[in-house]
Amino acid sequence: MEKAPTESQDAIQDSKKGKKDLQMERTRAAFERLQLAWVRTSLTILAIGIGAYEFFYNRLESGKKLLFEEFTGRELALILYVVAIVMMILSLIQHRQSMEKLKKSYDGSRYSIATILSYLMLLLGIFLLGMLLWKSFIS
Repeated sequence: MEKAPTESQDAIQDSKKGKKDLQMERTRAAFERLQLAWVRTSLTILAIGIGAYEFFYNRLESGKKLLFEEFTGRELALILYVVAIVMMILSLIQHRQSMEKLKKSYDGSRYSIATILSYLMLLLGIFLLGMLLWKSFIS
């Protein structure tokens, strides 16, 4: 005959499950922090691109000599925007794969706010790239 589990055995099992859940939640939070770091880096690169474009544009508008004849702020901004967009796409792929692995072993995993923010940053980068290209073809 098998013995029925006692209250102390139930408490030990609950304690182990609680520790596992806490470890999984820490892992999920680490994935979120990593994705938010990528978002922050992407935002910084976009801001540098905007700043470079404005610096070169204001220098040209004020009649000062260009710093480089063949490489202007428009090209630098274009490169930085593309880098930020590619970086966000790659980080989103990595984040989604990590979260899918986590969800297989941890049912308590909820949706990722960092993913939503990443998609918004990706849209911002694409919008800025589109505006830069549109302005390039008009002028």
